[in-house]
Amino acid sequence: MTLIAASLIAFLTASLPLFYLFRRAIDAEVSEISLILFRSKTLEILATTLGLTIAVTALSTLIGIALAWTLFNIDLPFKSTLQALVILPVAIPSYVFTYSWISLIPGFKGLWAALFVLVLATTPFITLTTLAALRRSDWSTYEVAQTLGLNGLQIFVRVTWPQIKNSVAAGSLLSALYVLSDFGAISLLGVDTLTRAIENIYRGSFDRSSASILALILVAISALVIRLEERSRQRLHIIKSSNRIIKRAKTNDKFKVKLIALFGIGSYLALGLVIPLFQLLSIFLANSTSINYSLLFKASISTLIAACLGALIALALALPVGVLSAQGSRLGRVSDKAILIVHALPGIVMGLALVSFGSSIGWLYQSLLLLSFAYALLFMAKAVGSVRSSVDRVPKNLIEISATLGLPKSATFRRVVIPLATPGLLSGTLLVLLAAMKELPATLMLKPIGFETLATQMWSYSSIFRFNEAAPYALLLVLIAAIPTFLINRPDKGDGIGGDQI
Repeated sequence: MTLIAASLIAFLTASLPLFYLFRRAIDAEVSEISLILFRSKTLEILATTLGLTIAVTALSTLIGIALAWTLFNIDLPFKSTLQALVILPVAIPSYVFTYSWISLIPGFKGLWAALFVLVLATTPFITLTTLAALRRSDWSTYEVAQTLGLNGLQIFVRVTWPQIKNSVAAGSLLSALYVLSDFGAISLLGVDTLTRAIENIYRGSFDRSSASILALILVAISALVIRLEERSRQRLHIIKSSNRIIKRAKTNDKFKVKLIALFGIGSYLALGLVIPLFQLLSIFLANSTSINYSLLFKASISTLIAACLGALIALALALPVGVLSAQGSRLGRVSDKAILIVHALPGIVMGLALVSFGSSIGWLYQSLLLLSFAYALLFMAKAVGSVRSSVDRVPKNLIEISATLGLPKSATFRRVVIPLATPGLLSGTLLVLLAAMKELPATLMLKPIGFETLATQMWSYSSIFRFNEAAPYALLLVLIAAIPTFLINRPDKGDGIGGDQI
């Protein structure tokens, strides 16, 4: 009962922004709703949003699978280091990617620029989940396929793909939701998507009803994406060998293949890591203006405090939902879906909902607690995923042994499940921490007066094209975000745990 009550609280908490959107939307007249939904500009924005989401998801999925397959199946030098470097771009916010490329190429803007930046930003999601799936695959079936005379492509389609499909779908879902909710890159590049339209309507006219109607369109698209990913999982039936006779496929050590693989990985790393970081470092070193180190340090501490508090709140809310979801509870599954939909909401929508909620409670409005609470709601889906996959991995026989020894379910959960699931729970907490440090629009709306994070300071300078002053904040944000990224996907971890939980 305790888990059910806690999960219900988490569900109601996660539904706060959705309740806000519906309440604001019904304030509008039917004629106004019809005008907003069917005007040509809205349809154009909707087409841009859908087209960009589909294109980014498709390209990042193809590149992510190719990178993961290459890193797993080819005998490359410094493979562990390459794996860590390929995942590292996930630590770079999309607006920092954009800032780097705009400062390098002044005319860098528009839809194609957004496609380029968002593919770089989301590819690590697919790479990480696919690598985790490949590490868990049963390669005895691969050997059998070879003996039957199947070529490489046939083996991938008939043996490898069924074993990694779910993980690829999970990474693609995160990629799609990331694009739908992105604000920073889209705004800097001048692309009209639903997220930017919501922000423009609110900033330009403070028309919250119209902004809520557009946000509900975004909610509907997100729900459809989640449903499609769910259906792909339901259609998949995998028969696995009870014993993993061969845990690892033989790697390809041909020189020509390794050379092509290194060129492909090197090209991605150059575009997604080396050039952006080199550009940030160049601007930083060439900076002729004096750096306010006191403000830089203060912004760093503020970033860590707000993000850590948000990560802890997210874990507390996600724990019961993840456990019930792993147990197949209907409430757990419904709560999980609601949290995923909230994950796709732009930060500005979360900001609007919590401004409305917090303004009615004087002490809570514009407080650190409200900002951290927003982080928790926005990124709770990452924590739920970590809890669910970690609890799923706890051996059922240990739970059964605990029951035969007479321990109640609460004691079994506390003394058996939680200790064994702790590494995964920590990975999920780090994922929320990473995402919270990079969050921009919600921070801009909800931060206490005088409270600045690295993201807000960088944005305040880069939005008026003062790139030299923005560089120290962008560079430090990337360096700090790289720490949880490295811990999630440490080169010494062979099971790919991190990939299950993003």
